[in-house]
Amino acid sequence: MQNREQQAGFVLLLRQANMSKVVMPDLIRHPVLSWIPAFAGMTGLAFIIAGAITGTRAAGTGQSVRKGRRPDPFRPGSGRRRFLSPFLLRSNACLGILCLVLGALFLSTPSVWAQPPEFVMTEGVAAIVNNAVAPARDKAIDDALRKAVEQAVGTLVTSDTLTEQYKVITDKILAQTAGYVQRYKVLSEKAEGDLYRVKIQAEVARGNLQNDLRALGLLHVQAEKPKVMVILEEKVMGVFGTTAFEDVGQAESTLIQRLLASGFNVVDPQTVKANLSRDQALRILEGDNNAAAAAGLQYGAQIVITGRAFSKNAGGRIMNTQLQSLQATLQARAILTDSAKIISSRSEQGRQAHIDEVQGGALAIQQAMQRMADPMINDILAQWRSEIYGRSREVTLVITSLVSYRHLSAVKTFLEKEMQGVRSINQRSFIAGNAELMIDYGGKSSNIADELANRKFTGFRLEPTNVTPSRVDVKAVLEK
Repeated sequence: MQNREQQAGFVLLLRQANMSKVVMPDLIRHPVLSWIPAFAGMTGLAFIIAGAITGTRAAGTGQSVRKGRRPDPFRPGSGRRRFLSPFLLRSNACLGILCLVLGALFLSTPSVWAQPPEFVMTEGVAAIVNNAVAPARDKAIDDALRKAVEQAVGTLVTSDTLTEQYKVITDKILAQTAGYVQRYKVLSEKAEGDLYRVKIQAEVARGNLQNDLRALGLLHVQAEKPKVMVILEEKVMGVFGTTAFEDVGQAESTLIQRLLASGFNVVDPQTVKANLSRDQALRILEGDNNAAAAAGLQYGAQIVITGRAFSKNAGGRIMNTQLQSLQATLQARAILTDSAKIISSRSEQGRQAHIDEVQGGALAIQQAMQRMADPMINDILAQWRSEIYGRSREVTLVITSLVSYRHLSAVKTFLEKEMQGVRSINQRSFIAGNAELMIDYGGKSSNIADELANRKFTGFRLEPTNVTPSRVDVKAVLEK
């Protein structure tokens, strides 16, 4: 770990010494100059070819001189080749090496330039000492820039990594904001008593940040995987040679194994079965997405996977033997608990020949789930990453205990006109003092919760009660 920190520190020193790495990506974003990375790559390739030709030519001519074969200008086919002095030979050799180095440098830079910047809006605060406003303003801007880099780091590493390696990140990353912030714009600033507040919009160089986090050994995964709850109904026909059914739990156990192997945190299925009421389970299995979302939130899950698995005898014995053909049908869907939105829905079938209907049916269900698990997991990961780390996404805001529609109007006005990052608001409902808003927001949902909790509305305040990546629940409390 110490070697990684030393390497990362060396990279940071190089970046501070060569600020072109910070400035050049700004040019690349210009529509007219967007071809520069491709041109740099082609130029680098030309440098490499030229270097190889020049170096070979220099080496070949040097060999001719050493062997005493001076080119004869009158010999047919010799052309007008000039004799190269040792000084020119050394110059050509050096030029070849220089071309090779420049070519490698040009070819390596487009991968860095291609990284888009991270647009972050933050607020910095500093104390005003002895009525000195100017120094307080500078410190507030520095605080806002540090928070911008910290927020960008939060989209690249897991929360566990942030907690465990906070000192390393603070010393090696957050203390060097100048190496990551390409430019910033002050959105608002004001003095409040002994404090000076500044809101900025900063552009953070993700490529530089990723490289340094990787050098520190902290860039393991780019997104935390969600917590998943699995509720599957399974019926295997043929208990004791009858038409009765048995739940052997094969589909559930197979899916949970795949989820755990993929790094997901899974709610204990025995805890769910012991505490989930029969009526609630039936509603979930019958397709009530709201009931599934409510059950998932109850156990802290962000995603609920629910469905049915069924196996039966496909038709008698196989070629007068004791083997039977068992067929399984599996249907499942994945639901976001924040919005009750279906993010994956799949069906699969499995077949198995077995002497025992129950065991054969369980194996057929296992085969169907093995075919379904990986595609469904890919659906979940793709949707989860777009929901959590998209530049603009929909966040559901639920406000309860409102005593007046005017209070809701005040909240909407604040979000639309004062809160940075809000692109649009759509009011879904207002029923019996409870309102639901859909916010198109370019940041984290926790930022919405923080802003609403700290905002002083006339006659009431908002207390966050539940915050997830795509949903914020707040309660209106009257001020006494």
